[in-house]
Amino acid sequence: MPVTPLMLDIADYLQGQMKEQLKVRRPAKTYSGLNKPVSGKYPTPIGNKIASGTLYNNLKVYWQEDFNEETATPTLVVDFGAAADYAEYVDQGRRPGKLPPVAPIDKWVRQKQSIRGIRDEKGRFLPRKSLVYLIRRSIGQYGYRGINFIDKAIQVSLEKISEDMGEAAEQFLINYLEKNGTIFPR
Repeated sequence: MPVTPLMLDIADYLQGQMKEQLKVRRPAKTYSGLNKPVSGKYPTPIGNKIASGTLYNNLKVYWQEDFNEETATPTLVVDFGAAADYAEYVDQGRRPGKLPPVAPIDKWVRQKQSIRGIRDEKGRFLPRKSLVYLIRRSIGQYGYRGINFIDKAIQVSLEKISEDMGEAAEQFLINYLEKNGTIFPR
């Protein structure tokens, strides 16, 4: 079965909705779903999940044709490009336990504009190394709640697909997901 224009439209909807879900501002949550505890007078931070834009900019959803005669069904592919190593953590989260590696957290701190200029109780700027340690310690202690941007995008897309393309298109995507399970690359 070749890739049809309807299938291309479905992939476009999914890609657009995944990107929209990444832009939604959310409070920082522990793996168990509680708001992250913050010491002092500061509320739980609320922000979007875009630091460098790598995940957002590299996210592609497309159909890959299968040339196997037996299956002959195109496969829905979610490609994260250079962000493939951490996209699962953004989506699914990370359990508490061990501290995460230093390098990815340090890179994130350097890229995240809103985290620069954090001050201690005496008004002094915290060094980046201290900030990285505190973030690693928080993730190790409380974990990190994923944002489930893939599942949320699928739900929103199903509604839009039904409205814009009809129930047949919606049913096609539902059948595909039931038959093939998740579209998250493993």
